[in-house]
Amino acid sequence: MLTIVHDGDGKTLHSQDTGLIPKLMADATRSFWVDLEAPTEDDFTLLDSLFHFHPLSVEDARRPNQRPKVDEFDGYFFLVADEVSINLDSLHVPTSSKGIKDSKEKKTEPEDVTSRQLAVFLGTNYIVTVHVDPIQAVRSLRDRCDSNRRVLERGADFVLYTLLDMLVDQYFPLLEKLDDSMDELEDRVVQRPESSILETIFRLKGDLTRLRRLVAPLREVLQTLTTRDFPNIQQTTLPYFRDVADHLFRVYETLDGYRDLTSNMLDAYLSQVSNQMNRVMQKLSIVGTIFLPITFVTGVFGMNFADQPWLHTNFWFWAAFMAVTAGLTFLWFRRHRWV
Repeated sequence: MLTIVHDGDGKTLHSQDTGLIPKLMADATRSFWVDLEAPTEDDFTLLDSLFHFHPLSVEDARRPNQRPKVDEFDGYFFLVADEVSINLDSLHVPTSSKGIKDSKEKKTEPEDVTSRQLAVFLGTNYIVTVHVDPIQAVRSLRDRCDSNRRVLERGADFVLYTLLDMLVDQYFPLLEKLDDSMDELEDRVVQRPESSILETIFRLKGDLTRLRRLVAPLREVLQTLTTRDFPNIQQTTLPYFRDVADHLFRVYETLDGYRDLTSNMLDAYLSQVSNQMNRVMQKLSIVGTIFLPITFVTGVFGMNFADQPWLHTNFWFWAAFMAVTAGLTFLWFRRHRWV
């Protein structure tokens, strides 16, 4: 669906009349925004017939799962970015057998981290966005244009800044949710290192890796926008792009810190499991050592001697003897603080 957002009659107007585009392009004093959501073949034809975009950039806009990048062409530049969302339900450690079963069933579900591609064409007084899936940042920007006409009045490059700022700001709530999930997971690692926690740690580590792969190229895009001289970006708008680049750099650093933290949690989990196994082996060794002298006595006096001593001794004598032997062995362990 094609939507033209422009300034008219003292307010922001939305239109689907493609005949407005040549008129708006001819007026350099006015900025407008064309949004193509779930574009058809006719919509892509308009990119060539009305805006005369290069076929390579139109082809990239058609193709999903493009790496974030920025390419400069004659009269405009083409940019690819991603909107990211994450499902944290699978990162909660199950506490019951039913929860563990549900966790195993989730292995067949899609990945936790999902991205939706947004292609952007920025010209002198226009911005064109192309996306197959609905993007929350685009819808929020439309509402913002309706409530604040100055977004369009400040130029198409400022509209691009606002859009990128919304895309980057969406990472911060995700990071807060990740932080809460990691705190919960860290507590479970220390308190009860169950086998299901290991799967959750690896899943979390994979999600962080995917987020980092999405953030890294977008950071390169923003560095390019702030360091190269693009004629369609005004000098007054550059500080805003630098601010977005700074926010994205903080996101990238935070993700690196989270990856290190998951590695530390994995080491802590393995240490806890090893310590737990050592404690079990220690208890088994103590039990075996306590019964060792008793086994020795019963083995020696249970043999068939030609002249067996204490053959007719009372049963309770042997029972008391074995109990005293076991008790002395246990007290010796307690004295050395092994139990």
